[in-house]
Amino acid sequence: MAFSLYALLGNEAPSFSNESLAVDLKNYFRQEEGFSIEFEQLPFAHTKTLVLHWNMWLVRVCYEEGENVVADSIEIQKLLGATATPALSTISKRIRIVFGDDERREHTNQIIYIIDFLKEIHDVKIFDPQQNNLVNSV
Repeated sequence: MAFSLYALLGNEAPSFSNESLAVDLKNYFRQEEGFSIEFEQLPFAHTKTLVLHWNMWLVRVCYEEGENVVADSIEIQKLLGATATPALSTISKRIRIVFGDDERREHTNQIIYIIDFLKEIHDVKIFDPQQNNLVNSV
């Protein structure tokens, strides 16, 4: 089953774009066997999405900002209630990660590595919309 994560970027987080993410991720996974990265234009999308491949398995990565992200951040703040910082509802930038199906759990390490990559970002909150909770409390 596919699942997603949102890396919510606070005011002190560095600036990102899909292009800068491509450079960072290519460097981060440079020694991973079977790894490749490319841009993909999805139907109805305004910008290209990054696609990370480990042989046939893939992960889509996209930097997003704006009013839609703020609206989602407000909903996330409501879902988390008292466990979330008040500033969460004002976040307008995020990195959205969509993981491909991995029913046989062959890519668990890659999932962990991507989460570790996200955790290294200064002023980030990683939200799991499937579980409605934060992955980290950095």
